[in-house]
Amino acid sequence: MIIAIKGEKKSGKTAFIEKLLEKLRGYKIIVIKSSEHERIDEEGKDTFRYREAGAVASIIVARNEIVLFSNENGLDKAINLAKKLMPDLIIVEGYESVEKLNCRIIEVEKEIDIDKIYEEAMKEIKKYKEKKVVIFVDGEELSINKFVEEIFYKTMKAMLSCLRGGEGKEIEIMIRE
Repeated sequence: MIIAIKGEKKSGKTAFIEKLLEKLRGYKIIVIKSSEHERIDEEGKDTFRYREAGAVASIIVARNEIVLFSNENGLDKAINLAKKLMPDLIIVEGYESVEKLNCRIIEVEKEIDIDKIYEEAMKEIKKYKEKKVVIFVDGEELSINKFVEEIFYKTMKAMLSCLRGGEGKEIEIMIRE
């Protein structure tokens, strides 16, 4: 599920998201924030130099965080990357044109009933968590019915149970052509 937060500069978007995140503590939430800056990574830094030399992305690991710098750009690329982390909810903040996302759009100046938004988010999160199988093809979620979902789920679980280490709560399978 994706929620897009819109509003003018200094309208309270960040504060609204913070409150929503506090209410959703314990769920896997990813926030995608737009920036007015051309780049975040600094020219001359190792991570910047690696990408200039041809790396698709560079990751820096600090004591308390991991930062990924990618040469790809655009909201659709960021959402596709976020989906690979299998979040319960993605919150998009600061983008003007989010209508094409086909998601819940919240205008902070108009709608500020955080409890209502929380309830809506929880309904969607619960619906999403009921899915046993989620398939993405080229970054887009493939719509599958319950019958197909059960076939995938039972077949994959049976095949993986034969492999050492094949048991688990969350299993990711990537197929490349």
